[in-house]
Amino acid sequence: MAELTPEHYAVNQRWILSAADGQWEALIVEYLETIARRCHETGTCVIGHIKALALFSDGGYLRVSIVSPTLPAGVEGHVPAGCAELVLTLNVIIYGLTRDLLEKIATETAAHLIDKWKGKVTIEPV
Repeated sequence: MAELTPEHYAVNQRWILSAADGQWEALIVEYLETIARRCHETGTCVIGHIKALALFSDGGYLRVSIVSPTLPAGVEGHVPAGCAELVLTLNVIIYGLTRDLLEKIATETAAHLIDKWKGKVTIEPV
C-alpha cells in the first residue's frame, strides 16, 4: 500500500433544514458514513479520517468523525434545540483517491440528503 498517496478535501457547508430539529446528529452521521462507504466502494483506498465540525454561538459544538466504513461514526457534542441552520466544516483525508473524486462523493452525498430532508446546502471552499 506504499503507492497510495494521501488526498485532502476540506469545505465549509451551510446546511438549512427546518425539519431536522433533534435529528441533526443522525443526519451528519449518515452523511459521513455514506461518504466513507462510497469511498471504500470505489476501489483501493484507505480512510485517514472524515470529520465534520459545527460550532454554535452558545459555545457548543457537534463533532462527528469516522475512520472506517465498517465502524460507526464517533459523535461528540450536540446541536442546540430549535436549530434550523448550521455551518459544517468537513475535512476528508483519504489515501488512494483523487481530490476530484472526493469532492464528487461529498457533493453528491450532500445533495442526496438535502433532497431527502427537503433542505438546502451551499458549499464554500476553505
